[in-house]
Amino acid sequence: MTLDLQQRKEFLLIAATKKPTENYNSGFQLKGGSINPTRIYKRLVAYLMSFKKLLQDTLGAYLLKEWKSTEKENIALVDETMLPEIFRIHAENFDRETQNKLQKSSKKLRKIFYVIKSRDKIAGYCTYYLKPELSFKGLKKKSVIQSFAIDNNFRGMGHGRKLLEESIKEMKLNRITSVLLYVNVINTPAIKLYEKMNFQIIKEIEEVCGKQEKCYLMELKLA
Repeated sequence: MTLDLQQRKEFLLIAATKKPTENYNSGFQLKGGSINPTRIYKRLVAYLMSFKKLLQDTLGAYLLKEWKSTEKENIALVDETMLPEIFRIHAENFDRETQNKLQKSSKKLRKIFYVIKSRDKIAGYCTYYLKPELSFKGLKKKSVIQSFAIDNNFRGMGHGRKLLEESIKEMKLNRITSVLLYVNVINTPAIKLYEKMNFQIIKEIEEVCGKQEKCYLMELKLA
């Protein structure tokens, strides 16, 4: 990714406005002057993870600023008037505690928060967040499906597949290299849908889909 002078200024401005987490400024001060290797290691890991998150958020904000959208039949970007219905659909499928994340996404990630309608009613939604990664080969632009759900009254009509297909087309247009998602291991219908869309199971993870719950990390490679 090559940036001209104006783009570099915009990128640095975004980075300057990001607030580091508490761990980011935790430092390495030790009590009594004694050296504790374990404590130093833990703080170093926390520092690096916080810095990585800060960098990803900064790069993600920059990529969204340059995001290209496409016209999609019966699919729109989220707005505040849709949130009550989206929250209702979300509550049918997930824990209510995660609704705050949806509300934040509707503002910060509006360009990649898609809503599908049927007969002028909201049939479902799919929201992503960007996860850019720096490597020796350059910048890998990945995205993650944060939340995806279809209203119980509109299931079995192809709305979920269409929502995924159209949003993934837009990911390709913006040169996203892969799409990631987490799905509960017992959610067989969702797993079958993702596999039909050519998502592959990467590994099994605990505590991501809920307490004492197991889920699969799945990936769809686009490039």
